[in-house]
Amino acid sequence: MKANQLDNCRICGTLFLKDYTDYCLDCYKEIEEEFKIVNEFLKIEANRFANIQDVSLSTNVSVKQIADFIRDGRIYADDLPNLGYPCKHCGKVIKRQILCDDCFKDFSLEIDATMKNDKFLEETGRKRVRPKVNAQYWKIR
Repeated sequence: MKANQLDNCRICGTLFLKDYTDYCLDCYKEIEEEFKIVNEFLKIEANRFANIQDVSLSTNVSVKQIADFIRDGRIYADDLPNLGYPCKHCGKVIKRQILCDDCFKDFSLEIDATMKNDKFLEETGRKRVRPKVNAQYWKIR
């Protein structure tokens, strides 16, 4: 049996006994209240075509929190045609994951090429030379 652990709340920093969530009881209650507000807003037929900014403005819940609800699967965005959040790399509106399919594919290809190059260099006993010009770095905004 796993013992409970002390942890700091991800929102307010309060020390709490961590069981099933990363938030203290007060912050957890606030998040649940925000979820109820967003969920009730989206149940209204006229609001089903709202985008994430419209939902945020109408409910006073942050865009980040609404995106977390979608990402966690608490709000099923596939039923809501305009609801989504931006890809962390290119900003394209997506409904799941962190990166859009195109950025994920590009990122995977770069990782594969790097791994193959590193393996080849390791097998031949050479050291890796890092490019100093025109290097493309992945950055999550």
